[in-house]
Amino acid sequence: MKEYTKYFKDKKGYDRFITKIYEKYQSISRFSGTIKLNCLNDEEAYALSRLFGENYNSGDDVKISIKQFLKIMDKSKFKDFDITTFITEYLNVSLLTNKELKSNLIIAEDNFYQELIKDNLMLKKIINKDNLLIHHRYVKNKQKLKNDLINIINLLNHLPKEKTMISLYAATYTKDPHYLDLDSKTSNLFISCLSILDNIDFPNTREDKIKLLYKHNIEMDNLSNYVLTYNLLSSRKWINDLSKETLILNIQNILNTNSFDSKLKKVFIFENPSILTKILYSDIDISVIISGGFPNNAVYLLIDKLIENGNKIYYNGDFDPEGLIIANKLKNKYQDKLELFCYDKIDYDNCKSNKIISNKRLNKMAQINDSKLIIIKDQLLKNKLAAFQENNNRIINYLKDLN
Repeated sequence: MKEYTKYFKDKKGYDRFITKIYEKYQSISRFSGTIKLNCLNDEEAYALSRLFGENYNSGDDVKISIKQFLKIMDKSKFKDFDITTFITEYLNVSLLTNKELKSNLIIAEDNFYQELIKDNLMLKKIINKDNLLIHHRYVKNKQKLKNDLINIINLLNHLPKEKTMISLYAATYTKDPHYLDLDSKTSNLFISCLSILDNIDFPNTREDKIKLLYKHNIEMDNLSNYVLTYNLLSSRKWINDLSKETLILNIQNILNTNSFDSKLKKVFIFENPSILTKILYSDIDISVIISGGFPNNAVYLLIDKLIENGNKIYYNGDFDPEGLIIANKLKNKYQDKLELFCYDKIDYDNCKSNKIISNKRLNKMAQINDSKLIIIKDQLLKNKLAAFQENNNRIINYLKDLN
């Protein structure tokens, strides 16, 4: 280490000043320009005052010319002073500009892809740095991306020749039956690869994703993936004929139906089927979907088709951590096309139970960000008692007012 580097390292108050010089170099590719230090501390004010012969005080905002610093060092006892060596030694960094750092990152990413590609022509076609999905995955966790690409190439090399359930297909080649669950990162990556191979745009809707999978003989679990409905209208006569009865629709039913609608252009989704029983007893003429907890693919497909036809979605679920997580996810996904209703403090008080919620479950609510849900979240944290929508009589009154 040079004597001048050791000199500055032995003194206090120079770290931020020297770091700013390095950042300026990264920005403009040369040691020039002016740096700004906001709110000097005591050590910085003393050190810089001595170095530049100025009267700097603690708390001052100061601007210092790098050229002025170089002139001082040129007249100092350190006749061999070299700014490049100084910055490199003091900060223990490679002196690279932002442009050079970016270039190195691009080269490293390209080398990462080339190592994976080797002689695999399919992977060569898929891996393209213009593919933002793959690039973002690389930036976040390249080792995880590598593992997933290996899995996905294995899946693509074994596309089924006859209709195969998606969970069985995923489990066979990745050991994980949920690897291709829709909307997961791995599923989106796999579907992106399929769309590249088919030379089509990435399918943005759930329905188009399912159709692309079907094209390659990969089927959803249509029979066990269903949704309970009431009073929905559609483009199919048999659904309309049964609209005044509770009706279970599976994925195949929904996909084979061109459109779904409601009389009021309002569809109400509830977490629990017992609410539907109350609605039937109250003779309320509204359209209803029962999600049965965390929405499955059938629920999402049906919501998408209803929204496409201009329907507004209204949601109400249980007041417990899992119920709020479901509501928050739906609200974040559909934004202004979905409204949360009966989520006030009075609703919580009206249906509060004696069922205690553990701290472990309460901690799950950290990501709740909707303003209405935060009201209920605060009540749950305060009372640690769950509240269930079946006990909230305000819901039925709310629905009656619509008719």
